Amino acid sequence: MIFDKPTSVDLLAAINHFLDTKIKPEVPPHLAFKLRIVENVLNIVIREIEKGDELSNEVINLLQSLMESDTPSVETLALLIKEEKIDLEDQDLKDLLVTLSKNKIAVDNPNYSTFKKLIK
Repeated sequence: MIFDKPTSVDLLAAINHFLDTKIKPEVPPHLAFKLRIVENVLNIVIREIEKGDELSNEVINLLQSLMESDTPSVETLALLIKEEKIDLEDQDLKDLLVTLSKNKIAVDNPNYSTFKKLIK
C-alpha cells in the first residue's frame, strides 16, 4: 500500500478515542447515548476494514463449493433456496449459513453472546 501511518483504521480509532474520552464526558446523557451510537458505527467500519476481505472470502469459497458457480452471491443462494434447488437439510448449506452469520456478527457486534458461543 502506498499510504503510510496513520492508516484509515488508525484515524478512525483516534476519532473514536477522542469522542469517548474528550467529548462524551462533556455532553448531557441523551447526547452521550447518541455519541455511543456513532462510536459503534466507527467500530463496525474499523472491523470491516480490518477483517472484511478475509471474512467475505471465506463465505465466497463456501458459496462457490455449494453453488458450483464462478460468481456466487448470497442473493443467488437465496433464490436457489426459494426455488427449492438446494435442499434445506444439506449440511453444506447449514455450514455456510452458520459461517455467514458468524462472519457478519464478527464485524457487526463481536460482543454478542451468541457469537461468542459460535466461535468456541
